[in-house]
Parts: sequence; structure tokens; C-alpha cells
Amino acid sequence: MSRAEAALEAAFLATTYRVETPERVFDLRIGLVSSEFDEFLRRQPASLAPLDAPAASVSQAIGWGIVTAYNPGERLADHQNEPRQRRLRERIAASACTFFAASNIADGDEDHHAGWPVEPSYLVFPVDEQQVAALGRAFSQLAVVYGETGLAPRLLWL
Repeated sequence: MSRAEAALEAAFLATTYRVETPERVFDLRIGLVSSEFDEFLRRQPASLAPLDAPAASVSQAIGWGIVTAYNPGERLADHQNEPRQRRLRERIAASACTFFAASNIADGDEDHHAGWPVEPSYLVFPVDEQQVAALGRAFSQLAVVYGETGLAPRLLWL
């Protein structure tokens, strides 16, 4: 891994992925299981189960992803990022997925102190790795976050 790749990975790992749901806010981290978030996902309506899932598989893992259209490989100005993010929202809304607003917050950056702005993003579910990766690629992202109930979220490099 090059020095630049290692620095980029460190930045992704030093980020809180904050998900805002009607029930509460969840702060998720790469590599850390959130049993509270898993329970929230399991309480979502059965109609959110993947279309190809057998009806009896209530205990099946629920896949989810966090993706943004902001700053694809480089830092862009808000007037460049905002239309990209709107297109991402429209694409997710047109899919069969449920989504919630989220924010990618660099450690120490709640008030923009670390020099990297809070990035708006979306939590989307149910999805599998390929679906969330395709969504990230469509918006020229370097990586997305992927998780499943019962497992720690991880980076998917694109």
C-alpha cells in the first residue's frame, strides 16, 4: 500500500458515520459492531427484506451501505457537490431501498476543525456489497461503507 493509500485509509477509519433515523441518531465506525443499530434495522418492516429472500428467513442478515456523492477523489466546492448529492438522492429514492440522511464526520471535525468538511451521505438498505459498490462507483467514489447486521462495518474500496 502506498503512503497516499495508507493516509486515505486512515482518514476513512478516523471518521464517524452518523445516521439520522426517525427513532434516533446512530454513530457508526468502521470495524465496530453496533448492536443498537442492528436492532433498529431488524425492527424495520418486513417489506424491506430483499426481494429474493425467502419469507421464512427473518433472521437473515440485513445488508446496508453508506455512500456520498461529495468529493469524489478530491475536494470540490459546495456548488459542485450539492447537485451531485441531489442526483444520488434521486437515484436511491427511485430504487427499492430505504434510506436515511447521514453525515461523514472526520475525527475532531464536528465544527470543521480538522480541515475536512462534514460530508452529507446516505445510509441505504437493504443492499448487498455489489449494489452499494455500484452506487459508489456511479458517483466516482474511492470507497463506500458496507455492513450487515451482526458484523462490523467495513470499507469497500472501489
